[in-house]
Amino acid sequence: MLTKILFTMAVIGLVIAVVRFRSRPARAPAPQPLKKVQKRWIKVLATSVIVLMLAGTTVIIYLNWRDSHQILQVQVIDSRSGRVSDYQVYRGQLQERRFVTLDGRQVQLAETERLEVAAVP
Repeated sequence: MLTKILFTMAVIGLVIAVVRFRSRPARAPAPQPLKKVQKRWIKVLATSVIVLMLAGTTVIIYLNWRDSHQILQVQVIDSRSGRVSDYQVYRGQLQERRFVTLDGRQVQLAETERLEVAAVP
């Protein structure tokens, strides 16, 4: 609680100092900026970095989407009876003990069932 009060007082003090500093008249005119040609490379570099980041983000999102929409062949095998059930599932819908098939059925595995997964060619 004390730190919140001290932090609030510090922020108020900082705001007051900034307002006082800005209200002072300027002493001398600021030096003229250098030619625009010298600063142009900074804009090109900044734009390149932003474009590269957006392209990388787009590639990562696409690869994640593609991986989660890969169709897998899932076999559920009941270890007691030996019965085998085949399903097709998107990789993104496959969890540890449950999955949702392509046709929308929700399947939850019992403790006695095991799961075998293979990629569909």
